[in-house]
Amino acid sequence: MIREKQLLQSNNQEDKVVDSAVGVEVFNSFEELTPMRQGWDNFVESAGGEIFLTFDWCRVWWKYYGKDRDLRIFVFRSNNQLVGIIPLFFEKIWIGPFSVKVGKIVGSDFTISHFSIPVTSDYIKPVLKTLSSTMKRWKWDVLFIGPIAGKYKDFHSMTEVLADCFTDAYFRVVPELNVQTYFTLPDDWESYVSSLKKSERGNVRNDYNSMKKLSSKLSQNLESCLADKDNVGEYFTGFVAMHQLHWKNMGRSGHFGDWPRSVEFHRELAETHLELDRLRFLRTQIGSECFGYQYSYKFGNRHYLFLDAWPDKSAAKGVGLGRVNFCEALKKAIGEKIHLMDSMRGRYEHKLRLGGELFPMKALYIVSETWSSRVRFMMLRAFSFIMNLCYYKVWYCRIAPKLPIRRRPLWRIWMRTNGFS
Repeated sequence: MIREKQLLQSNNQEDKVVDSAVGVEVFNSFEELTPMRQGWDNFVESAGGEIFLTFDWCRVWWKYYGKDRDLRIFVFRSNNQLVGIIPLFFEKIWIGPFSVKVGKIVGSDFTISHFSIPVTSDYIKPVLKTLSSTMKRWKWDVLFIGPIAGKYKDFHSMTEVLADCFTDAYFRVVPELNVQTYFTLPDDWESYVSSLKKSERGNVRNDYNSMKKLSSKLSQNLESCLADKDNVGEYFTGFVAMHQLHWKNMGRSGHFGDWPRSVEFHRELAETHLELDRLRFLRTQIGSECFGYQYSYKFGNRHYLFLDAWPDKSAAKGVGLGRVNFCEALKKAIGEKIHLMDSMRGRYEHKLRLGGELFPMKALYIVSETWSSRVRFMMLRAFSFIMNLCYYKVWYCRIAPKLPIRRRPLWRIWMRTNGFS
């Protein structure tokens, strides 16, 4: 374990935190931090952070995607009180004979996460000053902070402080790296339905009327059941098969075909977070016939709708099963007094019709002040642009689906460099 300590004295009378010392410890393994597992998660929740930076989400991600990468977890305290946790990793990305040493947030590639940086708002300035001072002890070329969640309220403050801290570095803010969808939920189901536009409100009611008729025909009620420790494996296997079949029928690989090791990764995530009462894995069914899954999580006062699946052929002909599964998950969230649902990245018209709102996901790059780091960053950007255009957009998305070949997961080098262009 690397454990370094440093103190920063804040003397600016305009700061909300005056005359307080912020110390930092830097760890290079999750095992060393296991004793503070609960404290870590409690802090992330209190700071308004997402589930993607909880201890076990980061730990499982590192298990599957941390090979040949250097872990550095920054833990900040003031008067023995946690005021910030920033888990980073560093790696060398080779571009021909040249390498670029890149730092990122744990979980920022190989999956579809996004982050609110878990730092207490009042301590953003002293924490980030401490971070920047500590970072100067190591050699690195580029620090990528992102993807930043659309609801992160302290992004502007964070960028201002980091710009002041890295005065000699090249500093670039990306105002819209991608978009994500949030749903603000009312207190009851009828209020939600009433808030929809007339056409979509009619679609929802028609779908439920059709499912009610089918239930009457089959003499079974429509049920939406959450996975438990006895059936989580069954749910996961059925969900992956249904999800992949749907995308295969569309000539695509689906999430579990595109993302390397995603089946094993999400299976362990689901089992781990089920024990923590965070998994919200929903199956919608009438009797023995399954009409879809909603793979979601709960953390704090939010639900995270990660992925869904529904059959292309079923007894429910003409019913929008994707809409029904979403609504069933929404009912569960309302029942838990949840008022915000995070529906992850990407623009999807059906989510907007169902009341979702788009927010930009942001990011920022900090390039070390040395001329060699700036040259390496320029090379990385050019490489990322070419890879994204030639490999991903042209080959993977357009040409490969039309060829009679076995589709392989996305290249790891594309995942490691995507977003730098």
